[in-house]
Amino acid sequence: MVALDNTALLGKAAKGHLSINPGLLIGGIALGAALLVVGTIVLNTFDQNGFLQASRLAWRYTALVFFAALVAAPAWRVAARFLPVPEAADDLSRKLIWGFCTSYGIYLLSVFVPNVIRLSAGGMLMVLFGGGVALVMAATVTPFHLQGRIPLAAEHVRRVLLGLATAYFWLCYSVMALARISGPHRPDAWYDISLSLMIIGLLARYADRWFVHNDAVRTEVVIH
Repeated sequence: MVALDNTALLGKAAKGHLSINPGLLIGGIALGAALLVVGTIVLNTFDQNGFLQASRLAWRYTALVFFAALVAAPAWRVAARFLPVPEAADDLSRKLIWGFCTSYGIYLLSVFVPNVIRLSAGGMLMVLFGGGVALVMAATVTPFHLQGRIPLAAEHVRRVLLGLATAYFWLCYSVMALARISGPHRPDAWYDISLSLMIIGLLARYADRWFVHNDAVRTEVVIH
């Protein structure tokens, strides 16, 4: 949830001019996830290991899409200040979040199918919980207010959800990181990669917000 360009948490970013077709972007992300899952399963001749590998690769692919949603718009806006490139559109992160939700849904499907063949209460609960999370994320980035369809009370609820989700994310991430540091674990290069990507994404977002805040301060000084 920290990836959202939402005014409830981050303030309003500068308007942009880069336009990306949402259907092509979201469809391309979903197609990539589907091909990755199906290809991995087919190469492993539909055995249990194939489904396991497919879900693992789908999870990592989805994590990269989440990283793109976290960093794409802020990094593009920062780059537009120094390079002759069009500024990023305000809804770029929203489109990527929808792409994340679709790829996450395909990941959940890769987990769900083996559990249909051999029922597992834990697996089914994980799929239901994950599906609920994806629905909440998709709802929070849907610009209902632009269409005049969302009452003020619902907007307040959405802002509360964003705040709670951010706190929940950092609490879980901190607990897992402490458990990994303090206890034995298997070597996993992906953990180090994902941690590095998250730090890069946060630095890009902080840089973007700093520039926006600095521009606002300069404008206020000029006016006065």
